[in-house]
Amino acid sequence: MEKFEKYHPIMTPHFTFDWLTTARLNHSTDLMRQVTEQPELTTAHAAEQISQLMLKVMRNQELTWGIFKRPDKNLVGLASLTNLQISIKTADLHLYLTADTTSAELEEVLTRLVTFVFAELEFNEAVLVSNQMTQPSQTLLNQLGFSLREQDHNWVIDRAVSLKTSL
Repeated sequence: MEKFEKYHPIMTPHFTFDWLTTARLNHSTDLMRQVTEQPELTTAHAAEQISQLMLKVMRNQELTWGIFKRPDKNLVGLASLTNLQISIKTADLHLYLTADTTSAELEEVLTRLVTFVFAELEFNEAVLVSNQMTQPSQTLLNQLGFSLREQDHNWVIDRAVSLKTSL
């Protein structure tokens, strides 16, 4: 498998997925406070967490990107691929976007991430892990080809499903 370091930046028509280290630290800290649900998170601790995330990327253990809205390059989210199981070609997808993200923007980001898992990593399955910060609608997930896995309430998409997209 390719070194994960090469997988940046990734572009969509309106977003760039790039390393969190390219964002201003105060913006990354604000986002990390929301993602980790730690409102008291200090800048120093956020920097340490970001360093640990980047170390995992360099070790090919997971992929994590900051999601930047173009053209102003505002940090609006975080996406991670974790629990990478190369032998069975599956990964968990964690997506955190700010509250002002529209449904169309969420669809654009989610479509690109799933396409990346299937086309670049050649995995057969992606599991969208539920979180409190970003909750795509059931309608959107069904339209994209995801199905709800009852035992853990996460959403799963298999490579056999073709994504409907305008990207």
